[in-house]
Amino acid sequence: MSNPGIRMLALSPPCFTAVNREIYRFLAKNHGFTMHLVMPRRSKVGGDWKMCENTSTEPIETSLLDVTGIHPNLYRFQGIEKLIEGWRPTHILIDNDPATMMVHQVVRSIQRVGSARPKVWAQTAVNLMPDAFRDLRLGTRELKPNLVAGPLITSWLRNSVRPHLDRVLTLSKDGSSVMEELGFSGRVTQIPLGFDRRLFHPESPELIASTRSRLGLTHPTIAYFGRLVHSKGLHVLLQALVSVMDLPWQFLVDRFSTYQTPYAASIKQQIETLGLSERVVFFDATHSEMPVYMNAADFVVLPSVTTPKWKEQYGRVIPEAMACGKIVIGSRSGAIPEIIGDAGYTFPEGDFKALGGLIRKLLMEAPESLEQTRKAAVRRSHDYYSVDRQAEILAQLATIGEVRNEQLTRNSSSC
Repeated sequence: MSNPGIRMLALSPPCFTAVNREIYRFLAKNHGFTMHLVMPRRSKVGGDWKMCENTSTEPIETSLLDVTGIHPNLYRFQGIEKLIEGWRPTHILIDNDPATMMVHQVVRSIQRVGSARPKVWAQTAVNLMPDAFRDLRLGTRELKPNLVAGPLITSWLRNSVRPHLDRVLTLSKDGSSVMEELGFSGRVTQIPLGFDRRLFHPESPELIASTRSRLGLTHPTIAYFGRLVHSKGLHVLLQALVSVMDLPWQFLVDRFSTYQTPYAASIKQQIETLGLSERVVFFDATHSEMPVYMNAADFVVLPSVTTPKWKEQYGRVIPEAMACGKIVIGSRSGAIPEIIGDAGYTFPEGDFKALGGLIRKLLMEAPESLEQTRKAAVRRSHDYYSVDRQAEILAQLATIGEVRNEQLTRNSSSC
């Protein structure tokens, strides 16, 4: 499919990391889009400022702009109005929720430029209805002005951009329902957060054996590849592992050297207190290096836990691990059961006893008995969660303004 008339300007804070740019490369190479990608010149990672990863070899146009704002929801790209006026896109895709200053900035910039109006899309991970009254009560009770101002600013931003957004892209069924209820009815499309199939795929037995030997993995390996924050539930997984200490296994986990937080310190202490230290194998890797370590594992677990203001919005490591042919296990928080479908296993969130029982069952299974689940995981990840699928949906939206009904039905019926 070629779309030479599509000039897409994408504003993406996550593309500070090079691996997140593949969707825009793919749209240019495989769908004929003329792409211009805007990224932050620098970003704070683990408490330290880091410069944007190398862009000199990118096959698409890029701009590095400075970002201002005291909170991610208030970030603004400096110079975006001039870029919009000079580049004259047909479509602008903002990788941010509608209720953010970045989306508001784009809408206002288009109004000022006054030329042919491009289609404006915003991509959101939000999948919980906001509760402004709860936040206002909490802020008032705790005398925290930011908690009082936050919901008011969020509501104002959402209301101000609602009439001007042509499409809201969501990552889950819950997210679509929330956006419909917030007033974007008829303009909501669900897309995956696509993974790169060139990176995430089953590696050869020889390469897997080499990686496992280098890491010292000699037993069935359980792995955790999520971020090191409380809501991702690593502490739940560690508690579950205690219940299977009578079985042979090892635990593969990122060293998290970038994230020196109180939660990271508590995890290290929990590993020692629970007597798991001898079973743990640490590694350090960038996102693009992650497939090597995913392939070295047997089971990948994402034990996310829901909080009053958050539930798992996507869980990107799940489709990536599925693409590598791993047995995935996830809690029933947010989007996780939707993504896993029938190609993996779920457990009640926060229930470390249930998780321990599930891990025990899988460890005692003969490896060949799990082969069909591994194959199903690879098929499902490729069909629904790859960059190929993400680009297909975006290309259809850009050219005909909608995604064919049979494709949406196919996707939702499989979850």
